[in-house]
Amino acid sequence: MNKYNYHGPFKTYIQNFLEVKQALGYKYLTEASHLKHFDKFTFDNHNSGSVLTKEIVMDWCTKKTYEKQENLCARASAIRQFAIYLDNHGIDAYVITGNYFKSGEKYVS
Repeated sequence: MNKYNYHGPFKTYIQNFLEVKQALGYKYLTEASHLKHFDKFTFDNHNSGSVLTKEIVMDWCTKKTYEKQENLCARASAIRQFAIYLDNHGIDAYVITGNYFKSGEKYVS
């Protein structure tokens, strides 16, 4: 189980979301790591928000100079799944489309 103590404005929702995913049998380790970083990001940059707005999502999904496209896609996927969870529980959340970011070129031999 995830032992991280969340501090951002979505802390309770993140913890509940991860508990649900893990109770359903998903390991959800990489995604949990992304959400841990998202928690810190929102705590540092969007601490007064109680709604997962498009601004927050797009700010989070800004590609870092040091990261590969695949990592950005993984972060976007994790936040998309979290937003869907929020929306399904009656909490306003911007859900980024599943194909918003193109994954990197596939290697063909």
